[in-house]
Amino acid sequence: MNLTRDTEGVIVVDAETYCWSLRRQPRPTVGNQWEGLAVTLRHQDFKREAIVQFPPPLRPNGRPDVEKQRVDLDAVRNAITASIEAGWDPASRGRAMVFDVDAEGR
Repeated sequence: MNLTRDTEGVIVVDAETYCWSLRRQPRPTVGNQWEGLAVTLRHQDFKREAIVQFPPPLRPNGRPDVEKQRVDLDAVRNAITASIEAGWDPASRGRAMVFDVDAEGR
């Protein structure tokens, strides 16, 4: 695990440079449910974004972990690859695409 407390940064995947930024920390939603960490991804040379949503972290007792989470850069790398495989084309135009991934970014 490669964890960071930074809220934005640059990451290289397959010789391409991508910018990432933290969109939100885990938070409660309606009906006693939780949303996990969300990260915005963008290719360095293009504007189309992908929003990657991770599942909420759980404590060993099954309750959500409400503390601030650190960003796992390895999971962000996996999320970039998974988003491209799922149809995100950073060079195209349009709205940001939203992807749900697992804790490892796949």
